[in-house]
Amino acid sequence: MPIFHYRAADAGGHIVQGTLEAREERLVVLHLQQGGLIPLRIGLEEKAAGWEGGLLRRRSRRVPAREVVHFTQELAALLKAGLPLDRSLQALLEVTTRPAMKAILTQILRDLQGGKTLADALGRHRIFSHLYVSLIEAGEAGGFLEEALARLSDYLKRVSEFRSYLITALIYPMILAGVGGLSMILMLLYVVPRFESFFKEMGQTLYWSTSFLLGLSRAFRSYWWLGGLLVALLVFIVVRLARTPQGQLTLDRLKIKAPFLGDLNRRVAAAFFAKTLGTLLHNGVPLVPSLKVVISSVSNRYLSQSLDGVLANVEKGQHLSGLLKKVGVFPELFLQMVGIGEETGHLADMLLTSAESLENDARVAVQRLMALLEPVLILVTALVVAFIIVSLLLPILNLYEIQF
Repeated sequence: MPIFHYRAADAGGHIVQGTLEAREERLVVLHLQQGGLIPLRIGLEEKAAGWEGGLLRRRSRRVPAREVVHFTQELAALLKAGLPLDRSLQALLEVTTRPAMKAILTQILRDLQGGKTLADALGRHRIFSHLYVSLIEAGEAGGFLEEALARLSDYLKRVSEFRSYLITALIYPMILAGVGGLSMILMLLYVVPRFESFFKEMGQTLYWSTSFLLGLSRAFRSYWWLGGLLVALLVFIVVRLARTPQGQLTLDRLKIKAPFLGDLNRRVAAAFFAKTLGTLLHNGVPLVPSLKVVISSVSNRYLSQSLDGVLANVEKGQHLSGLLKKVGVFPELFLQMVGIGEETGHLADMLLTSAESLENDARVAVQRLMALLEPVLILVTALVVAFIIVSLLLPILNLYEIQF
């Protein structure tokens, strides 16, 4: 949606200005009038000339996830200290340095002054997820906003740390694979051709491994553009496929059903499902609305589609554990804990407990994967380099034997 820049005056004659994301200018005027402001000038935000200006603006408007976590933690602390909501937001606005977050807080504060609830004010901005807004709405309705914010900040922090751990664990293997692949490419481009002219001068029959290596080097040097074209075409096909609903569904299904990585993806999905649903239920949100929020928050389309049937049957009064078992994605221990939670009436506690267990299992699985992947990459790289070296040295050693 386009971003409008506006200037307006309040009842006291003070000039205020800011930005607002809306589909059309009429909605901006309506929003300002509802907030008790008199619109003076409204226009689309001007685009800076050149790519540098655009890059700076995109960076300034970007709000990282950790900024949302800090905002939630600080707001919970201020409310717990007894400060009113509007004064707490004003205090956070004064100490915030990021322009994008400052603009969002300004808009939230103005919405609150216009009579909107905090949940409605937060729901206008994309950085606050459906889960976030639902928890705030439950906290406002139940009178435990401070506690809801505290639990929400803990949830966001744990999810962020878990995702960061998964990403960080993959950095070293990716670097290792990249360095190994680059080393082999350099050998084929610069090392092997130097031996090729030498072998021609020798005039003797070469071993099959040496002939294969020389042929591979010639093909790589002559048709590298064809390989690059095929890789680009493959990437283009995958990207185009991922942008279609059926393609996304197929790729997400592969992520869940893959032989080795599928188990890890299922554990991560189950941990996210349990953590999100348990947090919502623990904050007083009913089961059916909680499931709607969780399903809308699931990024895997195949899993989300499978959970749609669960939601429809839960609304009819069926047990959650039995329905989740039919999905065929979640681990057996998790399903048993959900069933125990339903029987004892402590479903939220059991979900949060199982989420911690699943996160620990996923961490162990990642550690095992990395422990297996790193030596495999090193061994494969070493074998390929050894094959190249031996293939190049065999004709030379054979020549010395003949001369001897």
